[in-house]
Amino acid sequence: MDRDITDVFEQFILEYTSLEDADNAFFDRLAGDEPLRDEYREWCSATGYSERKGFAGFYHDYFDRHDAIWDSIFPNNEEYDEEYGKA
Repeated sequence: MDRDITDVFEQFILEYTSLEDADNAFFDRLAGDEPLRDEYREWCSATGYSERKGFAGFYHDYFDRHDAIWDSIFPNNEEYDEEYGKA
């Protein structure tokens, strides 16, 4: 595979609006793509996730990381509200 498995995860996360939809689509693709399935197994083993929960774990971690970016910019809601005139 030419790209990292996490790029594939992000593609599904960005394409689908919910964890359930993204998870279902990912596992549908996984069922028909043996090289991707092998890479996913390897990634799960390396990160400590079960194969069933690996994608969901990445999904939650992905949004936690993105939330942390905003939290670092505006550590509290009052600061955000003041900056953007919501107060």
